[in-house]
Amino acid sequence: MMSRCLLILMTFGMAAFAVGAEVPASKPNVLVIYVDDVGYNDLGCYGARDPAIETPNIDRMAKEGIRFTNWISAANTCAPSRAALLTGRYPMRNGVAGGGNASGVFGEDHVRNFGLQPSEYTMAELLKDVGYKTAMYGKSHLGFTPSRFPTTFGFDEYYGSLGNFPVGGTCAIWDGDKMVEKAAKFQDVHQRLTDRTIKFMKASKQENRPFFIYLSHYLAHGPWDPNRQFATDEEWKVYKSLPQPGQLRGGGHKLYPALMRELDWHVGKVMDALQELSLDDNTIVFLVSDNGPWLPAGSAWPLAGSKFNSHEGGHRVPAIVRWPGKIPAGQVSDLLVSTMDVFPTLAQYAGAKVPDERVIDGRSIAPILAGEAGAKGHDLLYYYGGELLEAVREGPWKLHLPREKAHKVYWSQGKRLGGFLDLETPVLYNLDDDVGETKDVAAQHPEIVQRLLARAQEARVELGDWNVKGRDQKKQTFKGSAHNPKRYPRVPEFWFDFLRRQGIEIPE
Repeated sequence: MMSRCLLILMTFGMAAFAVGAEVPASKPNVLVIYVDDVGYNDLGCYGARDPAIETPNIDRMAKEGIRFTNWISAANTCAPSRAALLTGRYPMRNGVAGGGNASGVFGEDHVRNFGLQPSEYTMAELLKDVGYKTAMYGKSHLGFTPSRFPTTFGFDEYYGSLGNFPVGGTCAIWDGDKMVEKAAKFQDVHQRLTDRTIKFMKASKQENRPFFIYLSHYLAHGPWDPNRQFATDEEWKVYKSLPQPGQLRGGGHKLYPALMRELDWHVGKVMDALQELSLDDNTIVFLVSDNGPWLPAGSAWPLAGSKFNSHEGGHRVPAIVRWPGKIPAGQVSDLLVSTMDVFPTLAQYAGAKVPDERVIDGRSIAPILAGEAGAKGHDLLYYYGGELLEAVREGPWKLHLPREKAHKVYWSQGKRLGGFLDLETPVLYNLDDDVGETKDVAAQHPEIVQRLLARAQEARVELGDWNVKGRDQKKQTFKGSAHNPKRYPRVPEFWFDFLRRQGIEIPE
């Protein structure tokens, strides 16, 4: 089934298919909508406090399916979160614990080496092996060289940019393994992703083949450049007044509701197309955010923290799953689940075999989706920031581990980003009583502290830590704490030169 390098099988975190959940007679279509930097409080169905946030289409999805209140991303930033989604494995295990862009800010060594390694087996490959047509549209963050293009990881089609759009700048756009545009604008790409998604659905129906579409939105990540039709007059006035369009600290965060309205509109168009094509009843749709909000844009209320840190606001994200007739409508689940669970869940629904020569950290949540009595979530989850193990979660208990600022990945070292920078002793929270992580109860529960410290040590042995090589830790292609992004100019031309040397034609 695979032509990937084998790993030694270990029992730590090994996923098993849940028993009792029904496997459909025919393979369902799959649409995974992965939204960018959307916080826990940024959707109407999650009680958005900002009255300017309007998400009627996404809210309708929640009413028609299941909404999760305890869905944990495997990372608090973009690239490792995406690698975990596609592999069902912790970033330390799949080799993508850090991130970055191909803009030149990190230097050529980073561009050459960063990304998902060819030995990984992705969700696209899993489904393609059982007959699915596969496509990815939007942000990749799987790497910036030909060996790490999405088409090398099981996607029949790809359209989008390999990284983020910089504030005030543009991105190269790829169609498959060909660069088709050197300098696209953020505002111009969202409609293209929607159009390509609908076109692929139509083609798959005509071919009578199940499809897997990974719609990896740029919304609502920066540069916070809304399209005029989604902005109010006041928001547009703010946008036009900024010295540099989309800058966050200059007031770009005030444009965030416009981006959310734009995202919701595109989600609505795709969902309408499913119904118009009579594909609705046989399509499972996941809508999940990659990590918490990039403050001050967005909100994680009532959670503490945000993108870039290990408080709940960085890892706990909005997540909705909808499948008419298979997933009972109107459910709200408080069970502890993970983005890594999508991989084994889809394997079960598609009748695909989960690889048994490597550890899959996710577990099928099909029983939860079906509303089965007694369905269970995870007993334990780990919170990593880059290569630093920062917290352990067991049910309501969350233990933040001692650390020094120097141990942290560079993007989480700033005071503005929140979270613990230096922590001399463990801090324990009971999230059932204190979801905002305000009251340390370590002194009252020393036995729980010791138990979770022991589980943290198991993770260090297995997955590694900032100063420990885990026995199943894949070599990291990005040593975030060792990089100083200010060293390099943000000039993409060197990347184009690098690609030309690889035989890639760069459009003028």
